[in-house]
Amino acid sequence: MENINQFQKPDLSYLMQLMDNSKEIVLEVLAIFKSEVPKDMHNLELHLHNKDWQLLGKTAHKLKSSVGNLGLTQLRDLFLFIEENGREGTNIDKIPNYVQNTVEGINQLLKDIEIEIVKLKV
Repeated sequence: MENINQFQKPDLSYLMQLMDNSKEIVLEVLAIFKSEVPKDMHNLELHLHNKDWQLLGKTAHKLKSSVGNLGLTQLRDLFLFIEENGREGTNIDKIPNYVQNTVEGINQLLKDIEIEIVKLKV
């Protein structure tokens, strides 16, 4: 897998629908996302470094759900690959590249979320 240069922008329409179009609740969810996801990404990289495939899979599962709620199918699919292969102990040689792609994607996503927060507060 090659590095992905362009990641999808977050789509808050699904999240807005889930939260009954409440900007306040969506802002809270995004704030939680911003505080929790960097910790989860740190753990993902730590589990990769430690070759703890089971914990890597569990952490990827949590992250998959988080990005899925923002309509980010690209990132969701990367986390799904890490989750499934981590839990099964398969394709271990490909996992580091997938993790690197998710790191880049999440870094971009966190910047995009800042922009979305500004838009929601207007």
